[in-house]
Amino acid sequence: MGRIVTEEQVPEVIAKAGEKYTELTLLRAAVQATPYVGGPLDTLLAGGVARIQRQRIEDFLGGLEERLKAVESTLANLEDEAFSDLMLTTLDRVARSRSADKRARFASIISRQVVEGLPWDDAENAVRLLADLEDIHVEVLQVALAAPPRALEVLPAVQLRFARSDISRETAPLCLTEALPHYSEPALRMACAELAAKGLLLDAGVGGLKSGAMNTFVATDLARWFSQWLIAPDSAGAPNKRINLTRFARRLSLGR
Repeated sequence: MGRIVTEEQVPEVIAKAGEKYTELTLLRAAVQATPYVGGPLDTLLAGGVARIQRQRIEDFLGGLEERLKAVESTLANLEDEAFSDLMLTTLDRVARSRSADKRARFASIISRQVVEGLPWDDAENAVRLLADLEDIHVEVLQVALAAPPRALEVLPAVQLRFARSDISRETAPLCLTEALPHYSEPALRMACAELAAKGLLLDAGVGGLKSGAMNTFVATDLARWFSQWLIAPDSAGAPNKRINLTRFARRLSLGR
């Protein structure tokens, strides 16, 4: 049976695979001969993947340093084994994140945990939740959380399309296709369905709003909890332990 590779070993395995690939002349020639994608694919297999992942991690660490350099103290115990586990999980997710905004959100989660010393499980849950979301999901959540109370004094809600003739646009729930015009309606519908499946949005169309299923949504308490992790922590910190950023970077085994 083959050796089981853990998530933490994936970048190393990819790098070694890239080294072996560069030694296989015939395979490289075949890849390079592939129309349109041959050149870029050859670059990736010859080491481009490892380089891209390294750049993403460096970008994340730069954002994390920006958030922490003004912080004077922290409540988190950085010697705790849970801190190492959290960082290993986060770095793996960061290496796979193409979006710079998403990498910045990971940095916000880690900086909040470092400063405030919240339960480690909470931070890990926030990282795992963010890992499953893309920019469109977060933007939909932000609109839903900021939506004004409308539609006969119900909870703040958003809708995919204006669906009721007996309610004016001024009192109807905020329309997502108008608030986020750079996304198509099918993309927004899929994002809302996925957010509802994760408990971040509640389908409110079947109940009091009567706008039909999967059209009107309300942000849940879980969404409000999650959104707090995406806010940069208070720079004042907590008067408990001084942060040493040099040691912090060294603990990641990625000294810059």
